[in-house]
Amino acid sequence: MYFKRLEMHGFKSFAEPVVIDFHEGITCIVGPNGSGKSNISDAIRWVLGEQSPKALRGGKMEEVIFNGTENRRPRGMAEVTLVIDNSAGILDIDYSEVAITRRMYRSGESEYMINSNACRLKDIRELIMDTGIGVDGYSIIGQGKIADIVSNKPESRRQIFEESAGVVAYKTRKAEAERKLDNTRGNLERIDDIVNEIEGRIGGLKKDSEKAARYLELRDKYRDLEINITLRNIENASKRNEQYKADIGDFEGKINFIKNNRRGLDTEAAEVQKRSATLDKMSSDSHEKMLKNIESINSITRDSQLNQEKQAAFDRDEERLNAEMDELNRKIELTSQEVSRLASSREEVVAGSHEADNVLEEKIFAYNQITGESTSYTRTIDEGNDRLFELHSKAASAKSEAKSIESYKSTMEKRQNQLNEELNALKKNLSATDDQIRREDSHTGETESERARIEMESAKCYQTRRELDERQETLRTSIEKLRISETQMTSRKKTIEEMESNYEGYNYAVRYIMRSALSGIEGVVADLMKVPQGFETAIETALGAAMQNVVCADDQSAKKAINALKVNQAGRLTFLPVESINGRKAEVDQSLMAGTGYKGLGVDIIEFSPKYKNVFTYLLGRVVVVDTLNTAIELSKKAGYGLRFVTMDGEIINASGAITGGKYRNKSANILERKNEIIKLANDIEETSIQLEEQTKELSGILDSIRKLDKIAEKLEGERRENENAAAAIKGKKAALGITLGEITENISKNERELGEIQRELSGTDTMIARMLDESKEAENEITRISKEIEIAMVDHENRKKAVEKASEEITRSRIEAGEWAAKVTSAEALLKRVSGELDELRSQVEDKSDQLIQLSRDRNRLMFGSTDDSVQLEQLQQERKSLDDVISEISKEKEEIARRLGELNEEQQKFDGDINSYQDQKYQLEIKVAKNETQLDTMKDRLWDEFEVSYAQAEDYKRDDFAMTSSVKESRDIKNELKGLGDVNIGSIKEYESVSERYKFLTEQRGDVIRAMNELESIITDMDTNITRTFRDNFNQVEANFEHVFSELFGGGHAELRMENEKDPLESGIDIIAQPPGKRLQNINLMSGGEKTMTAIALMFAVLKTKPTPFCILDEVEAALDDDNIDRFSNYLKHFDQTQFALITHQKATMEHADVLYGITMPERGVSKLLSLRLGDYDPEDYTS
Repeated sequence: MYFKRLEMHGFKSFAEPVVIDFHEGITCIVGPNGSGKSNISDAIRWVLGEQSPKALRGGKMEEVIFNGTENRRPRGMAEVTLVIDNSAGILDIDYSEVAITRRMYRSGESEYMINSNACRLKDIRELIMDTGIGVDGYSIIGQGKIADIVSNKPESRRQIFEESAGVVAYKTRKAEAERKLDNTRGNLERIDDIVNEIEGRIGGLKKDSEKAARYLELRDKYRDLEINITLRNIENASKRNEQYKADIGDFEGKINFIKNNRRGLDTEAAEVQKRSATLDKMSSDSHEKMLKNIESINSITRDSQLNQEKQAAFDRDEERLNAEMDELNRKIELTSQEVSRLASSREEVVAGSHEADNVLEEKIFAYNQITGESTSYTRTIDEGNDRLFELHSKAASAKSEAKSIESYKSTMEKRQNQLNEELNALKKNLSATDDQIRREDSHTGETESERARIEMESAKCYQTRRELDERQETLRTSIEKLRISETQMTSRKKTIEEMESNYEGYNYAVRYIMRSALSGIEGVVADLMKVPQGFETAIETALGAAMQNVVCADDQSAKKAINALKVNQAGRLTFLPVESINGRKAEVDQSLMAGTGYKGLGVDIIEFSPKYKNVFTYLLGRVVVVDTLNTAIELSKKAGYGLRFVTMDGEIINASGAITGGKYRNKSANILERKNEIIKLANDIEETSIQLEEQTKELSGILDSIRKLDKIAEKLEGERRENENAAAAIKGKKAALGITLGEITENISKNERELGEIQRELSGTDTMIARMLDESKEAENEITRISKEIEIAMVDHENRKKAVEKASEEITRSRIEAGEWAAKVTSAEALLKRVSGELDELRSQVEDKSDQLIQLSRDRNRLMFGSTDDSVQLEQLQQERKSLDDVISEISKEKEEIARRLGELNEEQQKFDGDINSYQDQKYQLEIKVAKNETQLDTMKDRLWDEFEVSYAQAEDYKRDDFAMTSSVKESRDIKNELKGLGDVNIGSIKEYESVSERYKFLTEQRGDVIRAMNELESIITDMDTNITRTFRDNFNQVEANFEHVFSELFGGGHAELRMENEKDPLESGIDIIAQPPGKRLQNINLMSGGEKTMTAIALMFAVLKTKPTPFCILDEVEAALDDDNIDRFSNYLKHFDQTQFALITHQKATMEHADVLYGITMPERGVSKLLSLRLGDYDPEDYTS
């Protein structure tokens, strides 16, 4: 067995597909740091099932997928395939070549495959277990593995020894056995818990089951007795109702006679009350007039007294107003004198204020004259200084600009020479670039046609795949629905069949007889016929209680069954002996048969065995089935006596004409529909199963087609990527050449423009320099002249400065004086205004008081002249009051007569009402009795239904002719007391006890099986421990011997040994390494130098390989710490292992010299690794000489 090749696509830095072929001997993988060499080791570790991102030098497992660069998009998945030659059959699989594939998508999903067949990670690990090439074995020695071997943790070295000893498989199976043992212990605990629980329940369930059986027996007896008692009570109540109704008729006749007499009294009373109402209105009107008259008289009397009081008030007001007016006139005179004085004072203050303002204006005028002369000198000095600054700037700028132009001229001349040289070189490059672009254009057409072909095939493939996916999803949904439907129908069918087998819906007597298996019992009527769909309700209604009649062979069979019912008190039942039953089929008139809605005779509609013809003729030979109740009524009137009509909805018209309708809710109501439903469900389940099988086959075909399409799509995707890469390469070259061509053209144009600009600028530079120097000289002469003018103006300005300060002080004093006079004017005007306002207010008050005196005089006159009319009006009102008193007296007399007659009428009405109420009370009591009786009837009929689930009509079938009311009531009471004495009864405990008993027996047997399984697992674990210990010790001893020999060879002498930390527990013991290089003392490996540690670890690795050679071993920079001599020893020793392939990842030239094949890893594009290979045996130096 050996590795043939490694295929990578999108793994870490290998963005493009890469294939590495492994040959016999030593393969070296070289390259600079960061080029991706160790990614090859990671790829092998990853494909063999590594689950730790840290072991792959990453933080998350998604980091193994190529993550893109500046120029490349990230990949959507990473895929690695390792191909192993298994011609020797070392791997336990029937293939000479095994391809292990691992694929991971960026979404986090992973796939594992063996020879392109999907598998589990567990399958891959079991396949390579104990071969030495597992991720935890010694075939992959990474950069950190050497450090683990020489680390301070002896337990970390155990993995290598266990892998080489071949005990990993044993330990895995042992762990699996221990896990199964733990699960088995858990199962045993759960079984013990359940058994203990059942043992605590089963005794009680047995008692409950016996109690429930006795309860069912008593319940059926009680039901039969109570139905007959209730029927007898219904008969008695019906008779009482008839008597009550006759008495109610007599009372109604008496009540009507009294009511006629009372109506005459009511008419007379109404007329008397009408006259009384008229008198009441007349009396009310007279009283209202009387009240108004009295109120008017009182009002006139009160007004006379009020006028006298008002006259005295007017006198007092007039005296008060005259005194107030005298006081106001005195205040007006004093205020007028004060106003005159204040006006004279204000004129004097205004004159003083004008004089102060005139003095201030004179001072301001003098100050403005002085400051005007001083400002002209200041302006002259400021303007001169500004002009000097401008001239200095102008002179300096002119000199600086002249120097700049001279420097610029020199620079332009140098640039002109440089541009001429560049222009010649650019014109040569332009011609070469045009030739390259024409060559690339010729390749573009080929890639475009190939791309069109691939896109067309891909689109066709995608469309087909999309249609298949849609169909697949449709089929999956349909299959799921069919499975759910099939499960539901199967469950429903099973439930109904169980109800049929248990005779659910039949009374206890039927169930007892059918379970007793008595000879001669043919079956229940409902089981011996087949009813067409749609006729179930009609036939079941027509049969009624006869549905539960039992058909037997003869009279003797019926007799034995009845005796069994009596002995066991199992209830009553009707038996139909086949030999003795007589049935006569009705002769139906042709006119009835031709009628609309006629369906046929019941016996003709159903199907049954010919031997039961007399039975079903007896039951349904005179029953006509029609569609609706209207049809039944119409045909029943035409038919002769003896036919019963039943509608499809279950209404019945009996031969007597009685009509029965409604709908049953009792348990037997769905017996026939239940039987038909079983047949329908069986057919539906069969149809569903056929559809399910057909759709499953179609789905399987679609999945095969999808897999084929995926392979085609994958191939097209590869071709598309290659085409895109080729097109991108061509496009990139053309784009680069186009950019280069544009840059060259633009540079030529730019250089030519720049040369023209330089030439133009150089032509005028000399003239500009001379002009700038002349401007500078003129500015310097102007500066000298202006400086002299400024000096003269500054002397004059100092002389004027003192006169300005004196004038300013005089203005300040004048302004203060003028302000004081202005304040005095404002104060005088305010005081004058306030006193004038007070004078106006006083005059206004005098006018108001004068108006009030005038109004007071008018009111006094009006009061004096109005009192003379009141005496005349008072006399008229007293005469009107006397006439009203006479009218009111006459009305009162007539009202007294009317009240007397109304009293007489009321007495007669009360007598009639008393008689009516008495008769109505007696009638009402009878009606209450009738209502109570009818309620009792309804209650008793409802009780039949609610308690026993039989209608009143069905209860007639249970009626016994020999029924004795008194003894039956006593027997019923005794049964009821016994039922109460039973207490709470669990009917389900009968079946529950049977079920729990069976379960207890099953669990007891299962507990024994689990205990035996535990003993077997414990024995297996003990045997495994013995085998593992023996195998590990034997392998350890062999590795220790090989280690001492290899150490001596690699070091050129010395001594080394391996020691277990705990000899008594080799399976968990750590392993110490003791080494003695030549010329040194025996010491622990941790005390050695770095190079010695590495050589010791390599010696241990070689010792393990000698003990159990592995077909392949990859070493990642394990010799990095060695010098050239030790590298030479290391490399030479590799050749001792002729059965092992070695792949070395290295930087050491000394190691490369011993390689048979060299692979170089480069990174020409940042972030993307490339592979170069060289087989040294094929190297010929002459091919590389010129």
